Amino acid sequence: MKNTVIGASWFLTLNYCEYKFYLQKVLHIKLPQTEDMLKGSSIHKQKEEKFIEKAEIGTWKKFLESEELTISREVSLQKQIGDVLLMGIIDEIAIDKFSISITDDKPKSYVYDSLKKQVFAYCFLFKQNFPTHKKLYGVLRNRDSGEIMWKEEYGKNSEELFLTDFHRMRNVIFENETAIPTQNPRKCMACQYKSLCKYSLAKQI
Repeated sequence: MKNTVIGASWFLTLNYCEYKFYLQKVLHIKLPQTEDMLKGSSIHKQKEEKFIEKAEIGTWKKFLESEELTISREVSLQKQIGDVLLMGIIDEIAIDKFSISITDDKPKSYVYDSLKKQVFAYCFLFKQNFPTHKKLYGVLRNRDSGEIMWKEEYGKNSEELFLTDFHRMRNVIFENETAIPTQNPRKCMACQYKSLCKYSLAKQI
């Protein structure tokens, strides 16, 4: 039986609007990439290329045992969870003597709960692949200014939030539960699917 794949970045869409998530990830309705999406991909690529120019090749063992600040970028991880394969690409992992920071770069400064949950998914992936005694932190950073917008230790409560969302997402994908559309007309107005969505509230704006 083929694995069902879930991307860590999907938690952002799920928390924005479950029905948008349903249209995109379950019905697989494709839309052209927006200018912002293309810009974001270009900036990520530029940062990765700049990092690679100065990066030194090492092992995961050496990286995880580092006591001096050491950084790795664009790290791909995955973990089998029952009948689902969770996958994600972490923008940056920074490690020092006492802690590990899992950082996601975003173009906006407002810290939505949906962004935090995406980072919690990355933290879960890291923890499952690399058990560690060091404190693990989730971080959101402004992509353009480099400013840290939010930082929180990943612990029992944040893992429970992630798992709750993970099981909800799984049930929507397998259509065991009905996707709930947002009740926020402003979200609908900004949504690429507004012309296709039967629940769209964009007309109320």
